[in-house]
This record gives sequence, structure tokens and C-alpha cells, in this order.
Amino acid sequence: MSIEGKFPPGAVLQVQVKNAFGGMRTETIALGDQAINVKKRVGTTRMNAPAASLALVFSLPKGVTLPNPQRVVNIYNVQIEQPFAGLTVVSKRTLPKFFASQQFFGKNDDFISLKGEMGSAILVSQTELPSASIAWAIWPAVFICLLFALVVRNHRLRDLPAFKDLLLGPKISSRTEFDAVNGLRGLAALLVLFSHAAPGFEAVNMGIALLFVISGFLLSKPFVLDSQRIFRWDTIERYLVKRIKRILPMYYTFIFITYGLAYEFDTVVRNVLFIEASGHLWPMTQIFTFYMCLPLVLLVTSWLWRQHRWLPVIVLSVLAVIWHQLFSDWKPYYNGRFFKEFYLYAFVFGVAGAYLHYGLLRRPKPAWVGAFGPWLLIALTFMSIAWSAPVQPPVWAHVLIKPFFAKCVVSLAMIVLCLQFADTWIKYLLANPVFRSVGVIGFSFYLLHGIGIDMAYALQTQILGLSGASERSWMTTALAFATTYLMAVLTYSYIERPFFGYRERQSNVGKA
Repeated sequence: MSIEGKFPPGAVLQVQVKNAFGGMRTETIALGDQAINVKKRVGTTRMNAPAASLALVFSLPKGVTLPNPQRVVNIYNVQIEQPFAGLTVVSKRTLPKFFASQQFFGKNDDFISLKGEMGSAILVSQTELPSASIAWAIWPAVFICLLFALVVRNHRLRDLPAFKDLLLGPKISSRTEFDAVNGLRGLAALLVLFSHAAPGFEAVNMGIALLFVISGFLLSKPFVLDSQRIFRWDTIERYLVKRIKRILPMYYTFIFITYGLAYEFDTVVRNVLFIEASGHLWPMTQIFTFYMCLPLVLLVTSWLWRQHRWLPVIVLSVLAVIWHQLFSDWKPYYNGRFFKEFYLYAFVFGVAGAYLHYGLLRRPKPAWVGAFGPWLLIALTFMSIAWSAPVQPPVWAHVLIKPFFAKCVVSLAMIVLCLQFADTWIKYLLANPVFRSVGVIGFSFYLLHGIGIDMAYALQTQILGLSGASERSWMTTALAFATTYLMAVLTYSYIERPFFGYRERQSNVGKA
């Protein structure tokens, strides 16, 4: 959640959030000592679930006076960005109706005017949001039912698809390639979780960039290995059906439980039709659009491939740069809080990487490349993660790696290098069992990590009774990983996996 407005010098914002599991978190944020006519934006700790209650308290230290109070009565205008509910501007007059509604939309000409005696706290709103609480709390019941299904079906844990699929490499590609890709995908999912739970960790863009590029890379693989496939309608049809089966069952289940059971049917419809992707679901609209666009891209690149093997890589790279330069301000996707640009260049980089790896680089490497390449990969991985996290990079490096475009370039280099050296010692670092196990269930892991964070915080405050617990701490991160992983294992095994299958290796179709 974030607050934007013009505040008196010394103003303090206190935010109290009660999550759906009963835990209360309080944040106190200093708004600074800037001039009263300077607009400032402050953000609270990111929340990945609807709040059960919300209280905003503005206060000023005693002794602070304002110049000409009568002339600045309406200068302290505040916009409330409610999590997953849209950028909203409301007034004191409209607050009760605003917070009691399902819509959370106010008029653009209504504002919160901060009035009151110096040193007093102004209670802006304190309200219960029962629908959000009910919807978010229903998820534990879902997982209990899935656990019951596990017992009734008399499964051994090692027979769960989430664990069995770790050994699918020889059937659908090669063991080293399968492990390397899943390792990178697991790393990307973990970066997102850490960015939302670990203190000072801000690598979410790196995680999303890596996921986008991997998606473009893997989906293009079968068409690069057999350039004739894209010219057959039955192949395109199978591709589209497989994509729908891969993401819609779990995605629609998440939407129905989170929003449908809260009677937010307008939100359900917008998300189901990919008109909106609420909150952390924002990548879904972009991924689905790319799924639909990929056959058109491959029709062009397959023709270019016949002309010269380097043409697809060159043309796609140029296209990615042009798209970034010309369409960065085009933001067609609404995610419930703001509009997002279409990161088409991220997926295009993945397609270019598929042509680069499978079409040009699968040949014996010189000895010096084999010795130098793995260390370059480690350097890129460390740089992209550490410099997006608590480690402060040099100024020159920060400028280079901060843009999302740069993170996509680094992601492409990581993928190509990881596959080039997947059979070396690099597999023990990036293709380790933890990364690979998360990579297999990565889609469910991403969707459910917000619930895992809430459960981890509730476990500390409500069960363990830790008064100093925080939603951003290493303990919360460890507990959130454990809870999210267990939930994702169940949803992958019983919701995702029954809807899609794998072809044998000779068909050259990999998992995406």
C-alpha cells in the first residue's frame, strides 16, 4: 500500500493492518520535513493479500505549527492506494461509504483534508472488510481437503506428481537441460518470495524478468528444432490447447476462491477474461497475450531461419530494442492498482535465446570457453541478485542493471550460459535440488506465496506468540517458504498436473 500527498513538516503516518488470520501489524512512517507544498509518496510494507481491517492515523509532533492554517486547510491531500483495489482518492465525507463498499472507488475531486489541533492524532478510517477475510481464510480449508485426498488415495509422498516430475528429464528433453531450466525457474520464484518477505530484498523485477524470458525460450524450443511445425495448423492448435491446460485450471481456481467467495464477481469476470490481473497476478495478462502472439512471431522467424541462421536472433534482438524504446509508455494492462506496460521484449528475448542456443551454439566448445563460461554465469547471477537485494552496487553498475530491460538481457545470458554448461559443476549451484523442486511447482508457488507469507506471520503471532514478529523478516521468509512449498506441492499435484501431460523426448516438446 502507498500514500501520496502533501503533508505538514514532521507528520507521521501510522498504518495498522489486521490480516485474515488475526495477526495485527503496525507501521509508523515518518513523512519527512519537506516543505508543505511538495508532494511526497510513501509506501508501507507490501501486502500480498486483502486486509481484514485497515486503520490510518495521521499525527503531528507537539509544538509543530503551520503557517497561516486558514489558507492551507485543503492543501494536505492524500491518495490511498488500497492493496489490489485500485488507485483511489476519497474524502472524509465519502470514507464510510468507500470502505463499506465492494468497489473501493472514489471521485477524483474528493480528498482527505487533514485538520485538527497540533499534536493530536486524526483517525481517518477504521473498518472491517469481512469479505476479504472470508475469502483469504478459505484457502486453508482447500489445502486440508487436498491433504485428505492424499490420505484417501493412499499415496506415498514420492508418488506425488510434484516429486515424480523431478525425474522427467530423460523423457522430454535431457536430464541436464531439464534440471538446469527448472533450477533457474525455481530461482526466479524464490526471488519473488524473498522480495516480498525478506528484509531489504528487492529482486522481484529480476525474478519476473527471468520467468518471462524462460517462458519465451521454452515455448519456442520445439519450433526451433523443427521449423516446419509452425506451418501446420494441427501443431498450432495443440500448442494453444496445451497452453490453456497448463495455466487456466490453477489460475481460475485461485481467482474463484480469492475473489469469487468474497462475492467480488466483477473482479472475477475481469480476471477470468484477462481484462485485469489483480495484484501480484499482473504477469498473467502479459503471459496469456504472449501465448496468443507467439505463433505469429514464429511464422516470421521460421522463414528468416531458412534464409540465414543468424537472422532470427538479429531481427528479434532489434525488435526487442525498438519495442523498449517506442512502447515503454504504452500501458494497456490494468492490474487493480495501476496500469502496466506490455513487456513483449522480455518474451522476444526468450525466443531469440532459443534460436541462439538450439540453432547456433549446440556444437563443441573451445577449451577456454568451457573454463571461462561457468564463472561468467556465476558472476551474472550474483550481480543480478545481490545488486537487487540489500547489497548496494556501485553507482555506474546500478544505472546499468536497474531497468527491467537490462534484467531481461541478463536473464537471457543466464539461461543460455546455464544450458551451455549444464553438465559441469554449475549444476550443483543453479540446478540444486531446492531450486529444481521449486521450479517444477513454480506456477503454484508464485500464485500462493502471498498466502504463505500471511500464514507465516500468523504462525509467529497467533501460535508462537512472538510479539516482535514482522511480515518482513528472515524468520517470516523461512516459514513462508515452507508453507508455500507444501501448498504448491498439493495444488500442482491435484489441480495443475491432471490437466496436462508430457510428450516423449522424440517430439522435442518441453515443459513451460
